Amino acid sequence: MMALAGDNSSKAENDFRLLVAYYHRKDLASHFEAKRIAGDKKANRKNANAHGISSAKLDHYLKSVIADDKQKVVDKLYSERQNLEWMGLIPKTTGGDLLSQGERVTGEPLIRASGFQAGLLGNDRVSGHMAGTDEDHWWLTSYDEGRKEYETKIPDLLARIEANEDKEAPPADDDED
Repeated sequence: MMALAGDNSSKAENDFRLLVAYYHRKDLASHFEAKRIAGDKKANRKNANAHGISSAKLDHYLKSVIADDKQKVVDKLYSERQNLEWMGLIPKTTGGDLLSQGERVTGEPLIRASGFQAGLLGNDRVSGHMAGTDEDHWWLTSYDEGRKEYETKIPDLLARIEANEDKEAPPADDDED
């Protein structure tokens, strides 16, 4: 069918084809980026597993760190612990309280732990507390301590791991025929 004067159907079809290509390129780039990220995560998990850290532990840790509602994390733990008690796999906690065997962490210790953890993980140095308050000071001080510990101790730890792996590797065959 031939386009008549003023008929924009072929132009519209060409524009549509270009838009499909435009969005497909974005989808394709996202697809390959997701595959790259999945590969990075798989390699990280393999290395962690070689050092005795399970994927389940990393998954739980990640979910706990990024959870919007930390209470849901605690509630899930309570439910899982309750199931294990009912099956007789762990002793029953007194009074049915998940945290009854230890002190609940509140106030300053909780704020300090949160700041320290944020420093270890390299998160932004923003406490979320009102600037200049004791809570802000506790969090920021602990953040700096966590950041310092990571920056000063991780290079040595990784060097020791690498040295240990080098010792376990089979010797290189230096014989040349």
